[in-house]
Amino acid sequence: MIAGWAHAWNVPKLEERVRIEFSRRFTASIGRYDLRHKTIRLAHWLLEHDSPLLREVLCHEAAHAAAYEVHGRRCPPHGKEWKALMRAAGFEPRVRLPERELPVTRTGRRRNAAVWLHRCPVCNAERTTRRRMTAWRCMRCVKAGLDGRLEITHVGKDKA
Repeated sequence: MIAGWAHAWNVPKLEERVRIEFSRRFTASIGRYDLRHKTIRLAHWLLEHDSPLLREVLCHEAAHAAAYEVHGRRCPPHGKEWKALMRAAGFEPRVRLPERELPVTRTGRRRNAAVWLHRCPVCNAERTTRRRMTAWRCMRCVKAGLDGRLEITHVGKDKA
């Protein structure tokens, strides 16, 4: 798979320079590219499901590897260069997956599902995460001159 994307990205033999590993330790993320070790690590459960999710996550991480090779370390992780690579591979450049796209485990829960709801009491903007993020602010409200503090609620894996 990586070879085809590397060809489209004009990064020859990228698949030979990047190692792919699957990890059972991933709880908050689905994939990660380690620049120092040139390793793509993916959540092991991606192998359990016959879905395009594995291809998309692998492409996402391979695009990080290609972006760093072509543009260097100063390239932002999800910047315009990375986005262009994702589009060239035929994927929408997404940083987060909607929970409805995450597979369900045998216990009926969504894998890597969010447990905290961050909601702006002024404009009702919402975002769910696996961690409580007290430093976050609603940028729309901050730009309007307001405080932007969010209400944070624990919603649990089953409800998110």
